[in-house]
Amino acid sequence: MSKLQIQLHRNLRRTVLRGHPWIYRDAVAGNPKVAQAQLCQLNDVKNEFLAWAYYDPHSPLCLRILSLDKKPPTFETYESRFALALEIRRAVLSADTNSYRLFNGEGDLLPGLVCDVYDKVAVLQFDGQGSNEFWDKKRIADWLIKENVVTTVIEKLRRHTEGGIILLAGVPCENEVVATEHGVKFLVNLEKGQKTGFFLDQRENRNYIRSVSKGKSVLNLFSYSGGFSVYAGLGGAVKVASLDIAEGAIDLATQNWALNGLNPEKHTGLCVDVFEYLNSPHDAWDHIIVDPPSMGHSEEHRDRAKTKYIELFAAVAKKVKPGGQLSVSSCSSHVSFSDFNEIIEESLSQAKRRGRILRVSGQGPDHPFPHSAHELRYLKFVHIVLN
Repeated sequence: MSKLQIQLHRNLRRTVLRGHPWIYRDAVAGNPKVAQAQLCQLNDVKNEFLAWAYYDPHSPLCLRILSLDKKPPTFETYESRFALALEIRRAVLSADTNSYRLFNGEGDLLPGLVCDVYDKVAVLQFDGQGSNEFWDKKRIADWLIKENVVTTVIEKLRRHTEGGIILLAGVPCENEVVATEHGVKFLVNLEKGQKTGFFLDQRENRNYIRSVSKGKSVLNLFSYSGGFSVYAGLGGAVKVASLDIAEGAIDLATQNWALNGLNPEKHTGLCVDVFEYLNSPHDAWDHIIVDPPSMGHSEEHRDRAKTKYIELFAAVAKKVKPGGQLSVSSCSSHVSFSDFNEIIEESLSQAKRRGRILRVSGQGPDHPFPHSAHELRYLKFVHIVLN
C-alpha cells in the first residue's frame, strides 16, 4: 500500500465521485515532499478516504484519479483496463483500417497514457513528466506483445531529443510505416511526425470529406501530410491544393496523394504562410478546409485563441465561392464547443457571409472521454455551406 497520503482542503468529494479525473495543486493541503510521481491515497477535507491517484510533483495538475476502490490499484487493475480498451476498439478495426488509438488516457481510465497503433507498431506517449515516471512502460509494452496486439512497441518522446523514439519491446522497425484507414493509405514517420506520427482523431471527419467532394475544387489549409486532401481526391474532387508552411509537410502530402493512386495533375502543393496566401488575390474555392494547430495551450490564452480563430476563419470565408462550403476545426481543449460556435458566428459576420451548418462532430470513437470531463472532448469539426 502507498505510504503517501494527500488531503484536500477544498470539498471536491462530489466532483471526484462523479468521475472527474483531475485535481489541481491549489486544492491540496500542504506541499508533499516528493521528488517523483507515485501512487497516493487521496483523502477528502474530513481526512476520510476518497480515491487512489498518482501524485505529480512537477505539474499544477498534481493529482490524476486512478480508482475509487478501497483497495489500491495494481498493474493487474491496469491490465484489465488495457483489455477493455482493446475490446472497445474492435468497432473501429476492419480489413480497411489498421491504425487507431488504443489507449486514450483518462478516457480509458489510464490517465496520462496514450498508445497509438499503426498496423503492427504501437507508439506510447506520456502526458508530462509525472505520467512518464508513474507508468511502467516496459510492462505495458510487454502486455501489448503478449496479447498479440502488435509486434513492435516504441516510445515517442514528446520533446525533440536525440533519437526521438525508443524501442521498448518486440522487433525493431523502420522509422516510416504505412497506416491504413477506410482503405486509404498514409506514410507515417514515427520519429519526426507530429504527435505519435499522424492525427488519428480526424479519421471519421476525413472520411466525411470524401463523401462531399465530388466535382469540387478543394483547398486544404494547414494540410500537414495531406489527410483531408487525399480523401477529397478519392471522393472525386476536380482540383485539390494542400497548403502548409513546412516544405516537408507538402512533400509528404504529395507522396500520400501518389500512394493512393490519384492523378498528380489534380493536386498542387503550396508551401506558403496561410495568411500570406489568404491576403493575396487568388481564385475562390468550392470548399476550403481549415484545421490549424492548437491556438490555446492554457486557459489563460483562451480569449487570445478565440481572437486568432475568428481572424483566420473570417479571412478563409472570404475565399469561398457563393454557395460553396467551409469546414473548420479546432484541437484546442481550452476552446469549448460553445466557444467554437461563437467563433463561427463572429467569423462569418466579419466576412459578411451567412451559413447553414451541415455537420458538427469531434474526435473518433477510439478517442473516448469521461462523461464528467467535457474539456477532454477537445476536437471540434463543423461543416458549413455559405450563402
